[in-house]
Amino acid sequence: MAVRVLVTAAVVLSLGLLAWVAMLRLAIMRRTIRDWVLFWAQLALTVGCFVLLQEEDQDSWQINVGAAVVLAMAAAVVWHYLATDIKHHRAAAVPGARPPHGAPAYGYPPVDPATAVTLPGPNPNPYTQQPQPQPPNPYATTPPASAPTPPPSPRIDQVRAELDELSDLLRKEGEK
Repeated sequence: MAVRVLVTAAVVLSLGLLAWVAMLRLAIMRRTIRDWVLFWAQLALTVGCFVLLQEEDQDSWQINVGAAVVLAMAAAVVWHYLATDIKHHRAAAVPGARPPHGAPAYGYPPVDPATAVTLPGPNPNPYTQQPQPQPPNPYATTPPASAPTPPPSPRIDQVRAELDELSDLLRKEGEK
């Protein structure tokens, strides 16, 4: 929004001599061939008007034509810039909106169904997955019969006894 106001103000306050700024912004923003052609045509027209405005005789028809073309061009560029910029940003705000025709896009280009190549007959897809046997679930409710567990080592019993003594000692310290 702020850029739109600044670009429009630049065109109006320069009396159309900076109209190329608005057209350049549209061409960069939308990236369509039409916008680039309009930018270059407008830039050439601005340079041509500069040439007409350089006449030494202040009352010549060249100066009058140059000034009229610059002012008319300023009004046309402001109108075109605002209409196109607003339409572009509204389309971008709509979910699922497509970019303008000719805009570069990622991925494969769209396929025309009339010229698309189709394969005859039913061909098996080599990329489909065949069902694979599932490994047994280790968290099942009924564990499979397994070898009996060996008795715990004496070291484990010793560590448990020491931890019990330590917890008793800490309880006694906490009661004091």
